[in-house]
Amino acid sequence: MTPDLMRCVDLAYAAERAGDIVGALEWYRAVPMFGKGRNVQLLAGLVAVGDELPEWGWARYLAYLAVRCEDGETGQRVRLAGSGVGMAIHEPLMEQCYDEGGDPMRVHARVFGESWAFHQAAAHEVGALAAYIDEFAVGRLAEHADLAQGWIDARMSGYEIGDSLPDHVLRVREATSSAWMEVLDLGARACAPHGWVLGRLVPSGVGDRLMFDRHPLGVTKRLAAAVAKSDDWLECLAVAVGRGRIAQDTLLREDYELLCDVPELELLRFGTPPRDHERVMLQLREGRDEVARAAFRILERARRDEIAESDMPYVAAALLNPRAHAEALRALRPEHHARWAAIAGSLVAPARGRARALAGASPTEAE
Repeated sequence: MTPDLMRCVDLAYAAERAGDIVGALEWYRAVPMFGKGRNVQLLAGLVAVGDELPEWGWARYLAYLAVRCEDGETGQRVRLAGSGVGMAIHEPLMEQCYDEGGDPMRVHARVFGESWAFHQAAAHEVGALAAYIDEFAVGRLAEHADLAQGWIDARMSGYEIGDSLPDHVLRVREATSSAWMEVLDLGARACAPHGWVLGRLVPSGVGDRLMFDRHPLGVTKRLAAAVAKSDDWLECLAVAVGRGRIAQDTLLREDYELLCDVPELELLRFGTPPRDHERVMLQLREGRDEVARAAFRILERARRDEIAESDMPYVAAALLNPRAHAEALRALRPEHHARWAAIAGSLVAPARGRARALAGASPTEAE
C-alpha cells in the first residue's frame, strides 16, 4: 500500500465518519485492491437508494462501521470481541488451521469479516456501537445516530418465525412466550430454514414496529429456546458448536446485508429454477455475478404478478440489487408502470423507492 493509497483510505474513513457515503465510496474505489470488495458493494447499495435510506438503514450502517473500526477505544473493543468470540465460537477453525499448517491470521480475518456471532458481540456485548457513536460519528452520521442509540442495550433472544403478512408485517414469537408480535418484515423468513432464529429486536423508526438489528441467525428450536432462557447467548452458542449442533458454515457468511434480511445466497436460490441451481452455483464460484441475474429474474416474475404477497421481501431484496434494478429500468415499458406502482405499495423504504422508479415516479414522490 503506497502513501497515496493510504491517504485515500484515511479520506474514506473520514467520509464514513461524517456520513458522506458517496465520498467514502469514491475514495475506496480509488484503491485498486478494494474496488471489488464487499465494502464497496455495500456502499454502492446505500448510494443507489440515496435520500430514501431510512433511519434503520443508518442505524445498521453505524453498527457495520463500528465492527469494522480499528482505531481508538472502539478498535480495542472490537479486538476484544474478536479474541473472545474466536476462542469461544470458532475454536474448531483454529484447531483445523493448526492441524493443516495453515495461517492463523487468515482464520482471524475470516472471523472478523464473516462471523455473525463476532459482529453481534462486538457491537453490543463489548460496546463497540456505543463507543463508535461517541468517538467517531460526526456531521450527518451523528445526526442519524438517535435510533442506533436505542439499539445499544437490546437483548439477544431466540424467536420462532411466523408468516409474512400484508403491509410488510412479519409475525415472530419469542421462544419463552406464547404471544406473537408483528415486526417489520425485511425477509427474515429467508434466514430460518428450521423456523427459528437468534436475533435482537430493536426499534425500527417505522411507527412502533420492531425489527431485527441485522439479519438473524437460523438455528434449531432447541438452541433458540436455550438462548431465550439464558443471560449468556454466547455460552449457549459455544455449547451448540462444541456438540456439533451448529456448523461453522452457518455462523460464517460472506453475504452481509444492510438494507434487507434476505442473504444473497437465499436471493439466488429463490430466483433460480431448481434444475439450474448447481450450474449457477458453479458459475458464482467462478466469479460470475449470478446474484444480480437471479435478482433480475425475480423482478421479472414480480412484474408478471407471479410472486405471492408473502414472498414480497424477496422482491424488495432484488430491487435493492443495483445491477438488477438497472437492468429492470432498461427493460421497462410504459405498460409496466401500473404493476410496479402496485408493488411499491406493498414495500417499505428503501425498496419502495426503487419500485416507484420503475413505476415512472420519483423514489420519494408521495403515493
